[in-house]
Amino acid sequence: MFEIDWQTPHLWRKTSKEPHVVRPALAGDREVDVAVVGAGFTGLSPALAMAEAGLSVAVLEGNEVGSAASGRNNGLVIPHHSKATPAEIEAAFGRVLGERYNAMVAEASRTAFGLIERHGIRCDGVQQGWIQPAHSPQALARGRQFYEGWKAFGADVAWLDAAEASQRVGSAYLGGWIAAEGGHVNPYALAQGLAAAAERAGVALFERSLVSAVTPEGPRWRLRTSGGSLLARQVLLASNALTGAFWPKLAEAVIPLQVYQAASEPLPEAARATILQGNPAVSDTRRDMRYFNYDAEFRIVTGGTHTVWAKARSRGLAATSRMLAKAFPQLGPAPKVTEYWEGVFGVVPDRKPRLMRLAPGVVFAGIYSGRGVALSLTLGQRVGAWLAGRLTDDQMPLPVTDLRLVPGHAVAVQVARRIHPLHRLQDRFS
Repeated sequence: MFEIDWQTPHLWRKTSKEPHVVRPALAGDREVDVAVVGAGFTGLSPALAMAEAGLSVAVLEGNEVGSAASGRNNGLVIPHHSKATPAEIEAAFGRVLGERYNAMVAEASRTAFGLIERHGIRCDGVQQGWIQPAHSPQALARGRQFYEGWKAFGADVAWLDAAEASQRVGSAYLGGWIAAEGGHVNPYALAQGLAAAAERAGVALFERSLVSAVTPEGPRWRLRTSGGSLLARQVLLASNALTGAFWPKLAEAVIPLQVYQAASEPLPEAARATILQGNPAVSDTRRDMRYFNYDAEFRIVTGGTHTVWAKARSRGLAATSRMLAKAFPQLGPAPKVTEYWEGVFGVVPDRKPRLMRLAPGVVFAGIYSGRGVALSLTLGQRVGAWLAGRLTDDQMPLPVTDLRLVPGHAVAVQVARRIHPLHRLQDRFS
């Protein structure tokens, strides 16, 4: 479905301070307490938690650690819902569950940076806040709702008027708000560091071990790859947008969305004095994605998506240069953009993550609709405690459901691929 070059090193991999480790493929037959499918954040975070709880855990990764969305995303660590206020979450989930989910999201960045510190992960983590500036009066009013909702909840947030938002971002905005605990990381380095921490805790991690089947064997489950198998009491499926055919219809529970990331040349000190002051993470209110953060060498990392992917690299580089010139006129008419790479992440129509029990002993977790770095790590810690028997279904921050398919999945996938021109048009007027 997606023609993505998974092997060529991208910016995050090229600048990672955590080493790339080649891990073996699964060979032969093994038995464990829990088998995890997918070595992204949603698989690694609970694997670490379960190993620390004393369970034997093995992780099967079809490619390499951090090769998919976890290692290729923009790196923003955001303690906020995708498109919803805390009150809207409570209305959707009910007061008790809604408050619990809101609390998890509010502390998501704190959890992420806490894991980084506790395990000494060298991922260039910067926790200088996440700013959501508004591009239109309607978006400003919506941003005010987000801010007021989180302030009432007790989160560390502040409102920014037009002058302060524009000054801190270095671009013209009508105002916005900042979540002080947000930030940004090198996500590939974070994935590598989290994998190393999991291995130190006793997790067995296998790369190039694509799962072809998950079948019952008495009260346990057999996971087969081309080189061997795992027999496990419990199975966590954490494959997200790249879920294959190993479980019937599971791929229809998520809409895969292809995006690209790009980065400028490192900015000189004079430019940094007026752009992204204080080194925050930024993503504005446009429907057509616009976000910015610095990497460790002060490149502006940003990105977007194409409706048609022909000549994607050259068009992406050119589009990014035009966007940066418009957003930051102080960079000149044609800022040089030197880095480009692509990836796929998962979305669902209601933009709420999923916890699904597919069969006794088999669960799926994930689908973050653009909020994956912080949310996957903090949800992953709870999923690990859940599978270790330390939390019940009723204590989880999300409803535990059966398999939930996206209605009209095939149509929804095509709409998601082609809706971007409409989003750009809407951004001009609202």
